Amino acid sequence: MDQGFLLHPEVVTSAKKFVCIRLTSYENEAEKQFVARMSGREPANTSFAILNPEGNEYALRGRGPGRGPRDLFPDAPAMAKGMDALAAKYPLKEATGKPSLPVTLNVKVGLAVAAADLLPLVLVLAPHAKRQDEIEAKVAEQAWATDFAGRFTFASTVDPKELAKLTGNTVKEGVLIIEPDIFGATGKVVGEVPGNQLAKLSDAFKTALKSHVKLNKTRRDLANRGLKEGIYYETGIEVSGRGEATDRARYKQMLDFYKKKD
Repeated sequence: MDQGFLLHPEVVTSAKKFVCIRLTSYENEAEKQFVARMSGREPANTSFAILNPEGNEYALRGRGPGRGPRDLFPDAPAMAKGMDALAAKYPLKEATGKPSLPVTLNVKVGLAVAAADLLPLVLVLAPHAKRQDEIEAKVAEQAWATDFAGRFTFASTVDPKELAKLTGNTVKEGVLIIEPDIFGATGKVVGEVPGNQLAKLSDAFKTALKSHVKLNKTRRDLANRGLKEGIYYETGIEVSGRGEATDRARYKQMLDFYKKKD
């Protein structure tokens, strides 16, 4: 879907003129329905579009099925140029308040997204919703800073049970910095900032980025290794795309075969 478009420096710069949203159509029914309205069909595993400021119609239509940026632009520089031209058609409005933290739906999805994007996961951990909002506001200040924007995935929780797939965590309130495994099925805590030391967030982020190593992986390698390690991702809601559903069923049959063989 990406093929390097979305990480290209020119595209990142142009994207600052847009509200960028990442939907998880197989994790949440409301988001699935939004993708369905946007694409005009049953959601597939990827969809891509540029909408008008109201989000109710296309600002730019693609040449293909809307599965990725290449349906709209031949390469990343063309994408940046096209986005700049499109943004000029919609006068900017003065922003009020501060941008919120762009969190994923939950820790499970956060791990999967971070692993897919080859990024560390920053997790806000709080005992209740009010404290969660306070910590998220502090983390958001760093998340949108020039040095860190686009370099982490974020999640937030008040439920300690969501930490079951993590190792190395010790704090009960604060911020965890996590390196997901190759699948995003588990994660190792590589940095912690207790809730009473949030002034140290910037230093913790810098340290995490210095030690972060992007894993080299291919779809074929993941498929083979997934079978050997018994990896199967359970989506939040039923997969509706026929191609994706068929692929998942075939993979599940192979996985069951390997389990019986062992």
